[in-house]
Amino acid sequence: MNFDERPLPQHIVQSEKFAGSGTTFPCSAPVMRDRSPEEPPVVILIHGIRSNTLWRPEIEATLRSEGLVAHLANYGYVDLFRFLAPVGRFRRRAIEQAKAQIREIVGESAVPVSVIAHSFGAYVFAHVLRECADLTFDRIIFCGGVTPSSFCWDDHKTRFNGPLINDIGARDIWPAVAEAVTFGYGSAGANGFRKPWVRDRRHAGLSHCDFLNAEFCRTFWLPWLRAGHYVEGAASEPAPARSWLDLFSVFNIRTVLFGLALWYGAPHARAYWAF
Repeated sequence: MNFDERPLPQHIVQSEKFAGSGTTFPCSAPVMRDRSPEEPPVVILIHGIRSNTLWRPEIEATLRSEGLVAHLANYGYVDLFRFLAPVGRFRRRAIEQAKAQIREIVGESAVPVSVIAHSFGAYVFAHVLRECADLTFDRIIFCGGVTPSSFCWDDHKTRFNGPLINDIGARDIWPAVAEAVTFGYGSAGANGFRKPWVRDRRHAGLSHCDFLNAEFCRTFWLPWLRAGHYVEGAASEPAPARSWLDLFSVFNIRTVLFGLALWYGAPHARAYWAF
């Protein structure tokens, strides 16, 4: 399928129609100047936790071989403890570091800038997009993201050449786990955003990091980044849910804390009212 029959001549077009969706996406963001054939597209790569550069060389080499330029927004190594800890300063540090680098890359680029963000990187970029209203982008791709499904893309749809592509691995449980065991994250990377301005693309047999290789990049990302050609995933519907994974939707951190509050507070409440 083809999102845009033309080579991408502008940062944001005035109106585009996603083939097969029947949905027209109006865009009214400022238009950047045309990109000449001599100017290669620019892509920012944003990593997840426990991996700040491991997959960069392979993806960067693949993009470069097709005439694109890749930059890494590196917010440093984030371990599992800092990722799960419901402490704002850990996440804020990563967001601020990525924000400064993204702003610099966009500011110095003479061409529209696209973004590929994995896992926690998708969460970080969603905050950057929300907080930096002056920044505009070309294509945006998430994979295995822990961004909440409730993120309001409608507020930002005029600032990138949509729709956003949200790659989902049918065997990827970690976004749902992250949503269940701590605060602030979401399972969009497992369950999708399910919104008009986003294309949730499902892939059979893929787990959390299976997107990060040259073959996947060449098959699914490059056609979209270069000319807006959309390639459907191998799984059109969500995979059957694992029964044990359903427990996360019930016994998540919020449910547990609420139960503990009731268990601890009920005796005190009864004593208070009896008095």
